[in-house]
Amino acid sequence: MKNLKRVFITTSLATVLMFGSATAVLAAEGNFITTNGTGIVNVQPDTAQLSLSIQTNGKTANTAQKENSKLTAKVVDKLEEMGIPEDKIITGYSSVYPSYQYDDVTGKRSVDSYQANSSLEVTIKDIDNVGTYIDAALSAGATGFNSAVFSIEDPTKYYGEALKAAVKNASSSANAIAAAYGTPLGQLQSVVEHESYSSFEESSYREKALADTTYGNSAGGTVIKYDKIQVSASITATYQI
Repeated sequence: MKNLKRVFITTSLATVLMFGSATAVLAAEGNFITTNGTGIVNVQPDTAQLSLSIQTNGKTANTAQKENSKLTAKVVDKLEEMGIPEDKIITGYSSVYPSYQYDDVTGKRSVDSYQANSSLEVTIKDIDNVGTYIDAALSAGATGFNSAVFSIEDPTKYYGEALKAAVKNASSSANAIAAAYGTPLGQLQSVVEHESYSSFEESSYREKALADTTYGNSAGGTVIKYDKIQVSASITATYQI
């Protein structure tokens, strides 16, 4: 069995944490205090999506495509054999295009061969063994591993925790400001929830993952390490004083 490349994505593993921050201003007109509260929850991901590529060449477009389909089927069969459901393995893209060669004397070009490309987007829950699935796919016929994107399947409950932290921080800041002015904090007048939910944007994480990737021959196989995902919430609260 040929040596597989080792991939390192250096990040950290940790338990769920929650923290927040707030800023506040005293309204220029009227007896009100308006504060902005933010809550953040750091959560360990429970889902990973792998992007795998298959590239083949042939003298004709049909030959290149047939070989590509053959290898793709082998990769899919292997992943299903490892327990990944069929509906969690989907085709990301598929294309066939010619490769040209140029005649320096005549200045003309002609088709030399055809290249077929396809990708598979694979969703797995066994995130601690992502490298094992990558190695298996490469052994079965995949010609490239593009990225591993980690996410949370159901982030709503964590958003609720972040929202509670945001409310607490907004209230704490309002009390501190009122005390500084020597006046008691009155009733809550209004609360506005901002669209501040974030589950660590996948595009950003994809770029980070690729930027942190290094390659080297190793019999140990592919190693993937992942970071926590950040879920945040933000509100603006107005109190009477």
